[in-house]
Amino acid sequence: MNYAELIDKIPESEKPEILRLLRALDEAKARESAQSQFLDFGKLRWPNFISGRHHKTIADVFDRVASGELKRVIINLAPRHTKSEFSSYLFPAWFLGKYPEKKVIQTSHTAELAVGFGRKVRNLVGSDAYQKVFPGIGLQSDSKAAGRWSTTKGGEYFAIG
Repeated sequence: MNYAELIDKIPESEKPEILRLLRALDEAKARESAQSQFLDFGKLRWPNFISGRHHKTIADVFDRVASGELKRVIINLAPRHTKSEFSSYLFPAWFLGKYPEKKVIQTSHTAELAVGFGRKVRNLVGSDAYQKVFPGIGLQSDSKAAGRWSTTKGGEYFAIG
């Protein structure tokens, strides 16, 4: 029997609940995938994102960095290829969600740029949307500074130029 035949046999009164459960299942699968795979986290946080081959390559590298397999990475791409968005915004947020007790140091050629990314990451980690992916992980209540803040699980973020 195929799904179309099954749906036709379900009473109309039960269909809204079944649809709600199917949506919840889809959300749970997306959340689980976003927790374990960097690119899936990026796609979830950036719905209009159009993924290219180089994004998959960068994401695979970030997955290996997070697992500890890689210790040093240099990303060298032309401008406007998502280097900063991935490495200075989405990756630190995903990493701290995956490992909320760890520490992240964000460096840049100027303190202003580093703190700007710190603000974006802090705002993402403190958002309700982030809580849907990483429940229970957020900002310490005293974490107001953009360049230095802590997670509720003891992790820290420090931005310096």
